[in-house]
Amino acid sequence: SSKCAMAIIEDYIQETLTPADIDGVMALVTEAGWNQLGSDWKLMTDMGDAVILRDRSGRICASALALPYPAGFGWISMVLVTETSRRQGLATHLLADRVDYLQAQGSTPILDATELGAPVYAKAGFTGGARLSRWQGMAGYPAPAGTVKMALDSDRDWIATLDAETFGADRGRLIDDFLSRPGSICLTLPGNGFVIARQGSRATQLGPLIAGSQAEAITLLDAALSAFEGPVFFDAFDARADLTAHISALGFDRQRGFLRMSLGDMPDFDGNGCAMLIAGPEYG
Repeated sequence: SSKCAMAIIEDYIQETLTPADIDGVMALVTEAGWNQLGSDWKLMTDMGDAVILRDRSGRICASALALPYPAGFGWISMVLVTETSRRQGLATHLLADRVDYLQAQGSTPILDATELGAPVYAKAGFTGGARLSRWQGMAGYPAPAGTVKMALDSDRDWIATLDAETFGADRGRLIDDFLSRPGSICLTLPGNGFVIARQGSRATQLGPLIAGSQAEAITLLDAALSAFEGPVFFDAFDARADLTAHISALGFDRQRGFLRMSLGDMPDFDGNGCAMLIAGPEYG
């Protein structure tokens, strides 16, 4: 492994991601077919710490992010390596670097691994927890009858509180950022649940969606899918069988699976069964 590390040091320069680098890392996102925007990179680096590797020409060829939450755990995400730089140990190097960053702060590293990534993380000592699926389809459904309301600015406090109770950490800054973006919408079952829709580079991203029951989650999801048109992605917990069956019945396709993994004790992200859709594998 020291030889691998030597090769990395010789051929690549590691730096902390700065705002000037966002176009460079967005090229990695586009190549991978992921859905993040530059505004996601800005938020993630404001809340956490991202590193990049440059090749000898100065081109950004790999990235990784650590996003600590104020509850003793943090997310590792955006582990991207350009096609021409793969199979050189760069992702393994960056993963170890981000693990070190989080553990130095006393945070348990968590990540949502793709099916391809899970064996790599398992070798690094991560163990599996909840399974999720990314669903893709088209929005633009007829508006359902019901009690769903568009969120007001005055709703933000209880939305952030409900999110924190369910996720296990305060994400008020993330919620505020999502809601302040152009084109974002938030629908609520007042006091009892909400869903956020925000623009992505390939599709509208739904999540988080938190609700007191799967029936209420279905009500929120149906309302969200009637509030805009075009392609949509969202990541649902497989354990929510009624919700998953409804998503499938709507004609959505399962794009890929994720396995939530931790290096250390896995926190409880179930929220007493209220966690339905996550914010995204980059945020948890």
